[in-house]
Amino acid sequence: MKIILTLLSFSIAIITSAKCATANCINGECEFTFSNHYKYAKTHCLQTINFEQVETEYLSFKILKDGQVCKIIESKNED
Repeated sequence: MKIILTLLSFSIAIITSAKCATANCINGECEFTFSNHYKYAKTHCLQTINFEQVETEYLSFKILKDGQVCKIIESKNED
């Protein structure tokens, strides 16, 4: 029983972390890896982030490390 619960919790941890995109942002211009919504975006958030895990939505993304939500001003889904 302990093995099943351990495997189940490990599987849930992998599934939730695999869903995340990573972002690199400098002065409001961001590039995303593994995002379903966009590859490039401009935002009002001016902080610099490097390979941070983010959760993307259509109109915003959330930095998982600190919980900050950044609104998207302009985006592209192509290179």
